[in-house]
Amino acid sequence: MSTTRILTLSLAVALIVGCQSNDELNTAYDRTEAYAEGVPGGAVAETDELLASVTAIDTAKRSFTLKDDHGNSRTFQAPAEMHNFEQLKVGDRVRAVVALERIVYLRQPGEEATDGAAGVLATAPLGSKPGMLVADTVEITAVIKAMDSKLRTATLQLPDGSERTVNVRPDVVMKTEYLGREVVLRMTSAFAVSVVPQ
Repeated sequence: MSTTRILTLSLAVALIVGCQSNDELNTAYDRTEAYAEGVPGGAVAETDELLASVTAIDTAKRSFTLKDDHGNSRTFQAPAEMHNFEQLKVGDRVRAVVALERIVYLRQPGEEATDGAAGVLATAPLGSKPGMLVADTVEITAVIKAMDSKLRTATLQLPDGSERTVNVRPDVVMKTEYLGREVVLRMTSAFAVSVVPQ
């Protein structure tokens, strides 16, 4: 992942989780799970959305304060990647959304591995209100090294050689033929921040 995307994702975490003193900002959180009954793996999607108003701006420090609709406020530092900072005005409404998706499935025999990472960074055009979109997808392959049917866990060996034990859903039959099979772990994260037109 590039330095630019790391810095921008850091801003995403700061906007959603909070970074400098004051109160925690109120966000709307949603989580959805999807899986086929009896089939190992599944998908989990999570979103966290923040809607707040700009109440103060320090152009010299490139900082701004947001206040949510519940009266909580927090001050943030705008990274260099946040273009058009000078267009931000007190009273602007800011919307930030972080979306995370995790997909896990058994790789079919003969299916080609596509391990790796890809990402995109898009910023607002010069002269417009600040905004950006960052998205990254990482896919890795793990191998099922052990299963414990009493505890309903499976031990996965990751590409770096480390192992992680995970829980297995109650509806999945723990077949010995799964030992040695490859498990695909695909994680996608996206962050979008924009100034909402008034």
